[in-house]
Amino acid sequence: MLALVYVLWGSTSPAMKVAVSAVPPFWMAAIRFTCAGSILWTWCRIRGAPLPRAGEWRWAAVTGIVLLVAGNAGYAWTLQYLPSGAASLVFALSPLWMVLFAFAFHRERLSALAALGLALGLGGMVFLFSPAGGQDFPLWPTVLALGTSLAWGFGSILQRRLRGSDLVQTSAMQMLVAALTLVVLAFALREPLAAAEFVPSAVGAIAFLVVFGSLIGFSAYLWLLNNVSTTLASTNAYVNPIVALAIGIGLLHEPFSWRLAIGATVILGGVALMVIAPKAAA
Repeated sequence: MLALVYVLWGSTSPAMKVAVSAVPPFWMAAIRFTCAGSILWTWCRIRGAPLPRAGEWRWAAVTGIVLLVAGNAGYAWTLQYLPSGAASLVFALSPLWMVLFAFAFHRERLSALAALGLALGLGGMVFLFSPAGGQDFPLWPTVLALGTSLAWGFGSILQRRLRGSDLVQTSAMQMLVAALTLVVLAFALREPLAAAEFVPSAVGAIAFLVVFGSLIGFSAYLWLLNNVSTTLASTNAYVNPIVALAIGIGLLHEPFSWRLAIGATVILGGVALMVIAPKAAA
């Protein structure tokens, strides 16, 4: 499961970049989650899973909107303006926010090593996205990318309350609620949608995201959140950006510089310290 999350989710950022280059981001995400959620929901009915109760729908709606709308679809929007590799580095900060949310909600104190990792991760981000980093990234897409990582960290904390539920059905419910929400957002924001936008590269990218990003990758991530330690589940945060950077630079010809490499090393080093640091007493 961990290897699936490493490889598949690392490749979803470049795939999303290809998809949103043609299809508006909220429509793209709505199509993705409608297809994946419908397939998972149908599978649950075939295997005879009991229908979810109203309370399960409410909780799936909350977590689905936070993780998939504010986190995933918001991230897709930023890829209209940011390279997929660099954006994935911002998203990699999610474990840092998870630790801070754990402190805020559960009074889990930071160990010295975790505090060092937090400082390194934030320092690397400031270096990479400031003028000193030499990358010249647009301000508001970068700020929104940071917000999506916050949403993902917060949603991952909320997701742990679903321990013991049917994870396949939970995934389906979250995706279907997210898809409906995204359709409403797309209409509200008047995102254009035309058949001409569905060029072969975009269709292929969306199909990849449906199968490998949502059906397999997202379900594997939910399984990890509910079955392994937070430390192990969070290791994807510093492996995925490496995969995304390699694909973005190698296949999408995104720019590479030594300043990018330095910033990425500092950020991922900070995240790694946060993940491996022992928990301090509450």
